[in-house]
Formats: sequence, C-alpha cells, structure tokens
Amino acid sequence: MKLTVINNLYPPYIVGGYEILARDVIEALRLRGHHVDVITGRGSDLPRDSFTHGVLDLDLDRKDESFLGGRTPTPLDAWRWHVYSRRSHVAVSRLLHELQPDLVVVWNLYMASMAPLVAARQSGIPLVVNIADKWMISGLHDVSPLIRPSRWRAPFVGLARAVVQPLLRRASRPDHIIAVSEFMRREYQKAGFDGTIETIHLGVPLGRFAPGHPSPSGSGVRFLFVGSLWEGKGPQVAIRALARVVQQPGNHAATLDIYGDGATGFVEFLKALIREHQLEDRVTLRGFVSRNDLPDIYRSHDVLLFPSVWDEPFAAVPLEGMASGLPVVGSTAGGTPEAISDNETGLLVPPGDVAALAGAMLRLAGDPAMRARLGERAAQAVRERWGFERYVDRLESRFQELVNRPLARAMPRGRASVDPGLATRRSDA
Repeated sequence: MKLTVINNLYPPYIVGGYEILARDVIEALRLRGHHVDVITGRGSDLPRDSFTHGVLDLDLDRKDESFLGGRTPTPLDAWRWHVYSRRSHVAVSRLLHELQPDLVVVWNLYMASMAPLVAARQSGIPLVVNIADKWMISGLHDVSPLIRPSRWRAPFVGLARAVVQPLLRRASRPDHIIAVSEFMRREYQKAGFDGTIETIHLGVPLGRFAPGHPSPSGSGVRFLFVGSLWEGKGPQVAIRALARVVQQPGNHAATLDIYGDGATGFVEFLKALIREHQLEDRVTLRGFVSRNDLPDIYRSHDVLLFPSVWDEPFAAVPLEGMASGLPVVGSTAGGTPEAISDNETGLLVPPGDVAALAGAMLRLAGDPAMRARLGERAAQAVRERWGFERYVDRLESRFQELVNRPLARAMPRGRASVDPGLATRRSDA
C-alpha cells in the first residue's frame, strides 16, 4: 500500500505517547513493505528524508509556546490552530495531488486546525481517522474547551459553532474512524459522529518490555510515575499520596521517581509541592529520558502509578509497566479501566482522590505477595492482548480493506479543491 499519514507532530518533536506511537506504527508499516509519507508541521529538526513533508501551518520549533502554554494565543492564533488554516489546506491538497496515495490516515490534528482533514476528504482518496483524544470533537463540534478565557472568547466560540464548524463537518466526513478505546468510541458517538467507528486498542513491543526483579529484602517500596508533566496526568496527586504513605509505620523508606517533562511553571509547582510536604529525600524529578531507557526504569521499580485526572483515552504507559511485571495503580478516568482489571492486574482508584491513591499504595507496599501476583497477571494480560505486532496487524488489515473497498466520491481523485469556501481569509497566516 501507498499511505500518507497526516500528523500534527512527528518525531523528533515528541510531546506524548500517541505521537511516539505514530512514529512506531509508521516505521512498522514501512518494514512490512508499505510506502508511507508523513505530512506534519514545519520545523528545522524534521527527519531529512524523502518521506517527511513539513508543510502544516504549525511551527514545531515553538511547540513550548503553543502546546505547553508558553504563549497566550491571539484570536488569529486560535483560528489557525483550532478552526481553519487556509495555508494548511492548500499545502495538503497540493501534496496529496502529487503523492497520490492509496489511503490517507489522519492521526492527530490538535493545534493544526481542521483544514488538513477537509483537504484530505476533498482529495477523493479514501480517508481514515485515528482518534486517541477529543481533538476532532473540539475541532468540528465545540471549540470552547480549547479556548482560554478572554474578552473575545464568547464571540469567537459563537462564530465557530454557529457558522464555521457546521461547514467543516460537512466538508470533512471520513470514510472510517478508528478509536483507541471503547471510551473514545462512545465519546464520539455521543458527540454525533455517524458512520463506522471501531475500537482498536494500541499495543506495546513485548520484546522490549519484560518483567524484572522484586525489591531487595528490607528496602523501601519504589513507586514510579512516567508521563508528561501537566495537571491532567496527576503527578501532583501522586506526590500528595506519597506524603500520606510515608507517614504510616513501616513505609518511611518509600520513594517516588517521576520521569517526564512539562511546562516550566508546572514543574516549579511540583518542586514547591515536594518541599511543602518535606519529601525532598523521597521524591525525585528525573526529567525527560530516552524511550530506550524505559525498560530498565520499569524493571528497577515496584509499582507504577498512573493517576490521571483527565479522561485518559488509552495510554501506552500502563501497558508498558504491566508488560514489565509491575502492578499499576490507575485512575478510573477515561479508557484506563479497559487496560487494568481491578484487583486482577492492578488497582483502580477515583481520579484526583489522594486518600484512595494512598490507600492503594499502602496495600501494595505492605503486601509483597500481592505485588508479585498482580504483576505476573498484568504481564500475562499484555502478552495475550496488547502486543504491538498484533496492533499493527489489525491496523494494516483495516487499511487494506479500505483501500480495496469501492468508495463513492463526489469529486474525482486528484482534483481536490484548495479552498472549502469558508469566509476566513482574514485569519490566514
């Protein structure tokens, strides 16, 4: 197959797990003999190859300002990022006309507007969208969750909802939608997306992640957090829970290692929280690490904490920890319960509930046999259900089916319009 993947971020511009997963899937499909081009944002450090096309109206060299909240957006920024960019529409239309793929796969367009989706739909090429969060709900139905409070927020959102987003919906309907979890599938159905939406859970490489060794006798329990450092991921909840754990007899030596990076302001907040609870000798912010280091990091800890406060769609980190033989304490938010069976492969607690998280941590800290039992079952569950090759098998099979399926198109393939007729020229970059 000849595929074109449209993704807002493409490595080395990695923000989170789903961006990393896009790279891994693309590389796996190439190894299977498929030709895969990538359309992504513009940046000086993009891969120097013939497959990567940095043309979207998104400056990846300034991702800290946009993705991590380092700059307050203007109305023009908000329009280009969240609603429509004519520059992106024109660029994607021209590239698809040149590349002529068998299938267009839209992976994620958060901060890249809905213009690439419209251009892909109008190209006449079969179109499938992978969804791992609510970017398409926000972009096509209700942009308000993406717009910060401001004096122009209300008229901006009103214009988008009443005039522009209905046009975008009609101009961008995909042939197929693949959701990363049942939770996400239900969210899109509730939002009014019609057509076929199926769930294909992601997978992790089983050869890379494997069980390690339990803690040496007498050492404190080593808790672990891995993920982007922002409030939705809940590292602040983990720190507050550990403060309760170390106050209990027999748990004074418990530690928490936090791996990941984020906006400077939030990292400073976490440091202040550690000082407030006098946990400087118990909690360590390890910063960003290479994914090549993660297998050893998982194996050198006892319990993985995944205390997301937001509706986590379905993340790779719990599966990686489970494959490494770790019991995982996760929140019940979003799709996480689809990966973790409570009291079977891990423990589940309500999101944001510090007392419940601390209670689960204490249960595991005081019961090495329970940790071993849950960790063993977790590793077995991943081997049986969530291997990466199995995940790619399912994607490849669905992509091939869409390529082979006859599609009725209103516009001949290769003759895409470069402008959806939106009255948005004042917002062009």
